[in-house]
Amino acid sequence: METLKLYWMAFNTSLQAKFEYRVDFALGVVTSCMLQMAALAFLLVIFHQTPGLNGWTPEQVVLLFGLVAASLGTSELLFNHIWMLPYYVVMGELDRLMTYPVDSLYFLLITRPELHAFGNLLTGFTLATLALIRIGAPWYDWALLPLFVICGSLVYTSSLVIFGSLSFKFISNTSMHFMIPHTLLQATRWPLSIYPAWLQYGLLCFLPYGAFNFLPASILFEKTVSPWVMVVAPLAALIFVWEARKAWGWGMNKYESTGS
Repeated sequence: METLKLYWMAFNTSLQAKFEYRVDFALGVVTSCMLQMAALAFLLVIFHQTPGLNGWTPEQVVLLFGLVAASLGTSELLFNHIWMLPYYVVMGELDRLMTYPVDSLYFLLITRPELHAFGNLLTGFTLATLALIRIGAPWYDWALLPLFVICGSLVYTSSLVIFGSLSFKFISNTSMHFMIPHTLLQATRWPLSIYPAWLQYGLLCFLPYGAFNFLPASILFEKTVSPWVMVVAPLAALIFVWEARKAWGWGMNKYESTGS
């Protein structure tokens, strides 16, 4: 309990410090909303030319957009500090972190919340809500929406940790390798069925982003997927969190401080 209280105090302190810069907060929220709307505008252009996208209607694809944006926003708000890992490795900042009486990974993740995450959260939940209203979704789909968003944020964050752990072996002060899981997450705003088979397989098995949006949406829209895949999202989140822990442990064993 004391450890959880310490984590909360660290996160809350970091969040309050960010809120001190109100103009940055406003600009971040507006910018993230505009980026999501720009992607949505591209979607509307496509559906202006065609009535469907491999069997998916505009409302169905908008739901995928919303789930991805909300999952991204949750990760950015709660676990965004992993993007600073390459800098910490190069500058030896992890030496300080390792002296704290807490888990180094969890403490690193929660101590740099990004306020533009609120824009992604707002846009994501708004799009998902509008999509569910338009398709007349039953109550249990509404109840499951937060679960899939949480699972999506955990899978995405875990993938960032796994890729970020490479910073311990291949030392660099850039975070370009984080763009691989980030770009692939953005790819799942579209139905996976439009991609080549090898990419579908990769986004369902190796980086299971499709587990929290494409598979549940396929069941909701009756696209011949077994109802058992509803448990895939929580299972993928648990497995990927475990793999992220393993990757972090491997990386910490490779870490050499600046004084080594």
